[in-house]
Amino acid sequence: MLELMINSEVVKVESAKADTMLLNYLREQKQMTGSKEGCASGDCGACTVVLVSLEGDNTNYRQINACITPIHSLHGKQVITVEHLKQGNQLHPVQQMVVDKHGTQCGFCTPGFVMSLYALSKQTEKPQHPADFLAGNLCRCTGYGPLIEAANTIATTEIEDPLSAEIESVKAWMKSVQPLESAQYIKPTTRQALAKARAEHPNAKLIAGGTDLSLEVTQQLKSIPELIDISSVDDLLGITETTSGWRVGAAVPMNIVHEFMKKHFPTTDEVIERLGSLTIRHRATLGGSLGHASPIGDIAPLLMSLQGKIELDDGVNKTLYAPEDYITGYRETLIKPNQWISAIQLPRLAPNQHHAIYKVSKRYEDDIATVTLAINMTIDSDKRVKNCIISAGGVAAKSVRLFELEKVFVGQPLTQPIVNKARQKVTQVIHPLSDVRGSAEYRVKLVQNLLQRFYLESQQVETRLVQHA
Repeated sequence: MLELMINSEVVKVESAKADTMLLNYLREQKQMTGSKEGCASGDCGACTVVLVSLEGDNTNYRQINACITPIHSLHGKQVITVEHLKQGNQLHPVQQMVVDKHGTQCGFCTPGFVMSLYALSKQTEKPQHPADFLAGNLCRCTGYGPLIEAANTIATTEIEDPLSAEIESVKAWMKSVQPLESAQYIKPTTRQALAKARAEHPNAKLIAGGTDLSLEVTQQLKSIPELIDISSVDDLLGITETTSGWRVGAAVPMNIVHEFMKKHFPTTDEVIERLGSLTIRHRATLGGSLGHASPIGDIAPLLMSLQGKIELDDGVNKTLYAPEDYITGYRETLIKPNQWISAIQLPRLAPNQHHAIYKVSKRYEDDIATVTLAINMTIDSDKRVKNCIISAGGVAAKSVRLFELEKVFVGQPLTQPIVNKARQKVTQVIHPLSDVRGSAEYRVKLVQNLLQRFYLESQQVETRLVQHA
């Protein structure tokens, strides 16, 4: 039976479809209408709630989108909604902060902002950029100034949380909850159990965070009768060091992957920070992105440029594929019905590798790319390009390696004439479509200009190295 805690109430749900989303349950079954439905796709943040989970003996607080979170994925966890913050007639300090900063007008978006700010207030390590916690919340009347002021104040102030008195009883309940038992929503915890579930439920869809899959329910109004939740499978969790680099579990949430990448692959920081919002990254995973193989996704071009490998598993054998081989067409991959993505393997960057990835979109944060271009060049001591990888998203029916452009650089010095030659060749190499995000001509020009940007940035790096020699 599904068992979760909503605010301070333990709720046991005997019958709920596998694809029931938390927001629908809150509003329709519990009549808790503080969480709003704006976009039903995880973009606007009006439905934001805070998820409390247990990690060891510590509680973890993170905001999530209730509209695209299946309720079964919350088994054994606590969900805090905006209704729970106010105690009697006394506003919660976070709510009072929004009032004091004049951070609300029409009020539709306010519950979502408040819950994101509440999650911020519960972080033991305060973030360097508190406004990141608001990146998944949209407002169209107040403007962000007062809300960012509230976030900055909360991040530098000790907030006395009246809900803290409940935490020990919440933790005790979490430790007592038995594993989920459901015929429609299966949640294996081991590689062998996942293989068994795949065999017994061949039509079930795999889900980790569900930030993309859930849109089939909320946007396309499809029904997903069976789901296999892989977010607790031990083999898919954790980041481990290998002899050549690292193995990143396919179900590790993107916010954790982001911290790892910032440390070991700092050139990827910006593009990962712009993957959805922090609210999305709390549930999104590398495996989920690669499983859907969107032609405008950012992860596949990134992995191509880093020479990463995708690990597929069937419970018996694991096979590694380069991303450019794994993705075979528009949202088509090499995954067989009995397989799943278990990990991504990344080699270490060498000191003479120059890596960059660029994302161009209409909106800086929480937006789909018009073009993503990733470049990784190995420069020899004689200043010639020994190896070159150029990958792109948004220029074809799938994320692609631009092999013909790579050939222009290999064996040549990285100079302006060589860059000019590559820019001229772009029109022969890519033939993108026009859509609402940009015309084909614009996409071609973007690739050309990003090649020039990479060259100019590389020259700046060289100049700094010479100055410090």
